[in-house]
Amino acid sequence: MTDTWLSRFVADEEQFRTALWRTAPAVLRPAHPPVDVLPAAELDRLLDHGLLKAPYLGLVQRDTHLPDARFCPPRVVLGELVGGYADGRAVRALIRDEQATLLLRYVDQWHDGVRTLCRGLAAELGRQVEAFYFLTPPGTQGRPVHRDDADVFVVQLSGAKRWWVHGGPADGNWVPEREDGDPGEVLLDTVLRPGEVLYVPRGFAHRARAEEGAPSAHLSLTVREVASANLYTVVQSLLADSCELPGRPLDDAALTGAAARLLDHAAQLLAELTPADLLAVTRQVMLQPAA
Repeated sequence: MTDTWLSRFVADEEQFRTALWRTAPAVLRPAHPPVDVLPAAELDRLLDHGLLKAPYLGLVQRDTHLPDARFCPPRVVLGELVGGYADGRAVRALIRDEQATLLLRYVDQWHDGVRTLCRGLAAELGRQVEAFYFLTPPGTQGRPVHRDDADVFVVQLSGAKRWWVHGGPADGNWVPEREDGDPGEVLLDTVLRPGEVLYVPRGFAHRARAEEGAPSAHLSLTVREVASANLYTVVQSLLADSCELPGRPLDDAALTGAAARLLDHAAQLLAELTPADLLAVTRQVMLQPAA
């Protein structure tokens, strides 16, 4: 085990935090990258054990998602027909014959090793961290140019993948989606090989294509940052949780009294709550695992 979780992704933590974090894309070459957390042999086992199901598993072709029914045939359990469970043979056939990219979503929610990695990194960065796995056939592009609402660490596990990273959004009014317009100047054009890590700052447009010769497998760790909607939600929660009002005031006088108490309470709470406090509380809320 290395000194920190971040050191599994970056070679120089100080340089990363001061020169790259949120600022510039880069290829990183840590001494002990987490290439062993989800090896190919374990992927085969996961596909064949019969319990991996949608939406944790999906197949994509550039800008379309294949219907789950094509790789999740129905099965009978206790006399009932159930669906959604992946069939390993069907998944492999679609990857081989139709050049589909395998996408495993939120791997941190169901894989012990990946969960440990994500929680360790989240504790150090003070941000929510999630994980996604991509297996892309040779010479194909799994997704179009897009922007993610997260900083991303791409860990190349096997094969090789060429990445193009463009600049970040011009202002704060952007949305994480496909980039149909001009994504701007290419800031980084690189081929990522096993053991190397690509860092893409939040909102920077990017795309990738697997190199010829062998499939590309990589693990993407997304580091989620607070958005304005998260701040609104936390403020609303603080107001609701700390002010006791009758559920259904009976008349206008009672309604007016409840409104007055709520406004007084909100004014006092907001006067005591600093912007830094609100940001810290919101990040802490996002770190909590989903119930």
